[in-house]
Amino acid sequence: MSAIAIKLGTLLIRQVTRPVANILKAQAKQHDTFKRVCVELAQRMHRVDFRLRTRLVNTKQDIKIRPLNDTRAVENGATLLSEAFVFGVTGSVVVWETLRQRTKELNRREQVSQDISYLQGEIEELVATIGRQKRAIDSLQRRTTPPSPHPPCK
Repeated sequence: MSAIAIKLGTLLIRQVTRPVANILKAQAKQHDTFKRVCVELAQRMHRVDFRLRTRLVNTKQDIKIRPLNDTRAVENGATLLSEAFVFGVTGSVVVWETLRQRTKELNRREQVSQDISYLQGEIEELVATIGRQKRAIDSLQRRTTPPSPHPPCK
C-alpha cells in the first residue's frame, strides 16, 4: 500500500471520529444505562477535581463536596466519554503508524544488511578470481620468457 493512501486513510479515520463521538454523546443522554455510567463517571471526576483544587489552595478545613446535578453530570460524563473515544482512536492510529514505520525501517535495514553481505561475497569471489588469474599470467610469462644465457653472478 502506498504511503499516500495510508496517510489519507489515517486522516479519514481522524475526521470520522469526531462525528462518532458526537453520536456517542447524544446516545449517552438518551439511554438509561449509558446515562448512569456517565453520571457516575462525571461525579467521580468532579470529586477528584474538587480535591485537587482544594489541595492546591492548601485549605485545612473540611469542605463538603456537593455532587453535580444529573443534567450537568450526564453532559460532563458524555463529553468525557466522547473525548476518550476520540483520544483512543487517534492514539491508536498514531501507535499503528509508529509501528508501521518501525517495521518498514527494520525491513529496510535488513535489506541493506543482506545487500552488504551479498556485495562482500562478490568482492571475495572477485579477489579470488584475480588471484587465480594473476597466478595463471605469471605461469604463462615463465613459459614464454626464454631462459637467460648467462648464469647469475655470485
